[in-house]
Amino acid sequence: MKQKILLLILLLSFSTATFAQSSATAQFASNPETVFNISPNPGVNELNIRLTQKTNAALEVYNLLGRKIYSGKLTTMHNAIDISSWKSGIYLVKVITDKKSITKRFVKK
Repeated sequence: MKQKILLLILLLSFSTATFAQSSATAQFASNPETVFNISPNPGVNELNIRLTQKTNAALEVYNLLGRKIYSGKLTTMHNAIDISSWKSGIYLVKVITDKKSITKRFVKK
C-alpha cells in the first residue's frame, strides 16, 4: 500500500513538472525575445536596424565605457544610421519599446 501511494505521488509530481515546463516553453515561443535585427555586423559606414514589428521605439547606442554616443527614434520598420564618424570598436545597441528593452552587441570596423 505504501509503495502504491509513493508511486502515485511520484507520478503526480512528474506530471505537474512536465506541465509547468511545457507551459513556460509555450509562453516563451509566443513572446519572442527578438525586437530588432542589426545588419551588417560588423559594419563600416551604416548601421541598419530592422524592427520585427511595427512599433514606435527609441534607440540608444553606448560605447563599452557606458557613455551614450547616440540616441534617436525608430519610427519605421527599417532604419539606417550613419556610423562613418564612429571609432572602431564594440558598441551596445539598445532598442526601447513600450513593453520591453533589448540590448545587442554591434561591432564597428
